[in-house]
Amino acid sequence: MAAVLALGVLGTALLTWSSVHQTITEHRNREQPAADLVVAALHRKLDNTESVLRGLVGLQMASQEVTLGELQRFVGSLESDGRSLEGISTLGFATAASGQAPIRLVAPMDPGSRALLGADLWSWVQGSGKEPGRESSPPEGWLLPGRPRPGEPAFLVQILPFGSHPGTAAAGSPAAKRWAFATLPLRDVVRAALNHPLVRLDEPVDLQLYVGDRADPAHLLYDSRNLPEAAVLTHALSRRIDTGGQRWLLLVQVPQHGTADWLPSWVAVLLLGLTTSLLAALLTGELQRRRRLAEQEGRSLGELRSQLEDSLQWLRLHRQACSLIQEGIVVTDRDGAILACNEAYVAITGYPEEELVGRNPRIMSSSYQSEGFYTALWEQLLANDRWEGEIWNQRRSGEVYPVWMRMGVVRDGSGAPSHYIAALTDQTVLREKDRQLEYLGFHDPLTRLPNLQMAELRLGQLCQQAQPLVVIWIELDGIKRIEESFGQAKGDQLVQLAVDRLGGFVGPAAVMAQVGRGEFLIVQALEATGPTALETARTLMAALTDPKAPGGMLELTLSAWAGISCFPQDSREPENLLLFASTALAQARRQGPQAVQRYAAEMTVRSRHRLAIEAHLQRAVEGGQLELLYQPQVDGQGTLLGAEALLRWRSPKFGSVSPLEFLPIAEASDLIHRIGEWVLQEACRQWQLWVQSGFEPGRLAVNLSSRQFQDSRQTVPDMVQACLSHSGLDVTRLELEITESCLMPALGTREQLLRLFAMGVELAIDDFGTGFSSLSTIHNFPIRKLKIDRSFVDEVDRNPTSQSIVRATLAMAEDLGVKILAEGVERPEELEFLVRSGCPAFQGYLFSRPLSAEGFEDLLRRGTRLGPVAGGEPAAVPLP
Repeated sequence: MAAVLALGVLGTALLTWSSVHQTITEHRNREQPAADLVVAALHRKLDNTESVLRGLVGLQMASQEVTLGELQRFVGSLESDGRSLEGISTLGFATAASGQAPIRLVAPMDPGSRALLGADLWSWVQGSGKEPGRESSPPEGWLLPGRPRPGEPAFLVQILPFGSHPGTAAAGSPAAKRWAFATLPLRDVVRAALNHPLVRLDEPVDLQLYVGDRADPAHLLYDSRNLPEAAVLTHALSRRIDTGGQRWLLLVQVPQHGTADWLPSWVAVLLLGLTTSLLAALLTGELQRRRRLAEQEGRSLGELRSQLEDSLQWLRLHRQACSLIQEGIVVTDRDGAILACNEAYVAITGYPEEELVGRNPRIMSSSYQSEGFYTALWEQLLANDRWEGEIWNQRRSGEVYPVWMRMGVVRDGSGAPSHYIAALTDQTVLREKDRQLEYLGFHDPLTRLPNLQMAELRLGQLCQQAQPLVVIWIELDGIKRIEESFGQAKGDQLVQLAVDRLGGFVGPAAVMAQVGRGEFLIVQALEATGPTALETARTLMAALTDPKAPGGMLELTLSAWAGISCFPQDSREPENLLLFASTALAQARRQGPQAVQRYAAEMTVRSRHRLAIEAHLQRAVEGGQLELLYQPQVDGQGTLLGAEALLRWRSPKFGSVSPLEFLPIAEASDLIHRIGEWVLQEACRQWQLWVQSGFEPGRLAVNLSSRQFQDSRQTVPDMVQACLSHSGLDVTRLELEITESCLMPALGTREQLLRLFAMGVELAIDDFGTGFSSLSTIHNFPIRKLKIDRSFVDEVDRNPTSQSIVRATLAMAEDLGVKILAEGVERPEELEFLVRSGCPAFQGYLFSRPLSAEGFEDLLRRGTRLGPVAGGEPAAVPLP
């Protein structure tokens, strides 16, 4: 009876330990990604709040003094975003004064926040130790625990310092400091962070947030359980968060599954094992007792048969209990012959029980492990009475599969092994999940096409052969617009449709990969008698750019570009072939829709030159490398009407760089916003100096790029107003020149142009006639001047077509009541025709080349009229 009980307890201990280990591992596997996801969500939310505060700082820095109305409009614009203000209770400003930081403006202006006005911001946070001017803030500002009033929930205060507006500090005194702040109720912050669409917790979690790096109940700020007296979460994962100049400790715990309906697996195994062991021990004891009674009392054979049947019933009960365990259980004798196994073991191995009993488990060996592996296994098992590890077995069907096995030894009274027990878990499903994850690491989850990594591997294999190859990198244009208008599902349909179209033209031996949302890579062999690389690319482009109707609800024609590189002409290295195809694609993108570009070596040179230009252009404004020239504008009598400010760049490395070269690079890299603002500020400053000096320079014309109307930091009217206020220039002396592309409805510039017109700024269309504007477009915009493009002025005295265009433009301008000026006048014959046709104003090398500030000032000092220059030198570089 003792041996049976010991055997049962040992088996139960092994099974219970296995189940507990599995339960703990599964629980930790759930907690780890949940903790990482919560930390990432909190970081994302705090970054969002920081971006809101930086927008608040930008609002303050763009205005002389932010009013309550401006702050409320700012808050309203964030509320329209839907998620930007989630978790934020109050936004406001505080200004340093007498060693304190009184709050001067808050929003929303409700009774609760109204009480904050005038309060000291630093007395509103707990033990910050940071007072104005004592400590520099981290880049993200301060994040401090708030000091709630009695009955109020805990909250955080995020504070972002910034300098005062120019002119607010007293002379000789240090500049005052200001702070933008936001109050973040902890419960709302956590809810907003975890309710974000990108955050998906598979199950609820318990959270605790502490100030500092220790779980001290005195420093507890937040507990998601809402208990009256919450204790520290035990066995929880901890994550330290360093942000806002503070260290925070976050405890994350996934609650254990309740036991109302189901017991934890290890408890069930323990109870079942102990019950079974107890039953087996009782059965053994009962058999022994009855045997002694039979011997003593001479019971009949029938009574013994009845006892045997009872014993068999107990054994069947024990077997039924073991059948409920999902792990395979097998028991062998000291020689390794199988004595018994459960149903899970039969299902895992594929052998019926009758074939297993009496045979050695070696029949399932896959030979994956060496003899040395099994020798070490048995040495450890006999030395420690247990062994655990992975073994590769072979099913009855011949399939080789991995199992996680735990083995134990049962010893007799002398200490020698009498039985062996093993519990094993099939690892096939887990390995299949690993294979799926590995597959997704090299394939697009939507189209199942290889991604860039896999495509490079396949290309490397093909490059080992001598067969010529073409690498085609195709990019679709328009998918982003479709998703913005119709949702991502429509974009998915369009991408899948593009894959289907490409698949119909790509051979089975070709490599087709998706390397971006709307980018595809095709590697195809080139045959001597087949299509060329360009012909192959154009065939694929034609297939992609036919009208599409995804889902039967959308009809449009997509545009696309393609870049080509060839093996082995361009390179024999896969990474170079991909790089060259990408470079050619960038060149095709600049050429326009449907362009197909074959790689050439000079493309790399141009690409690197563009990067060098962009890198040096970033330092041009601060380095004083930019210069403004002023080209006079005159009337028919040579009277000075004003001048156009023209930008030039004299780079220490590249010398004088043409604006036709560096301005497109500036527009593509968003440098145009800084450069455009500098041009306007410098031109207004210089023009006002001449006015204050008693000169009459006329009207200043400054060019604007269409990209400046898309600046997210400030609108063009705000920039113009700031430049005029800073320089003191009268608005009636300023003329802004825009191109016809600025009038496209898609840019949304009409509202900004109307604001400029209301301010008194005169608006002119530069290069008129070269764009896509119509009379109705001009009529709907506050345009007051047209500049005839130089392409129509050049040789106008000899070109009948140009003469017709010029006359029509002059007549249209007269009917619309707008001014007109001809630019690029370089020959007396051109001037004579324009004057005869009624053109009132002119600009060009015939009168004067662009002058430096000193040269233009000398012209103003002389006060002479500008007549045609005999033999005037034509412009060497077309002016912007």
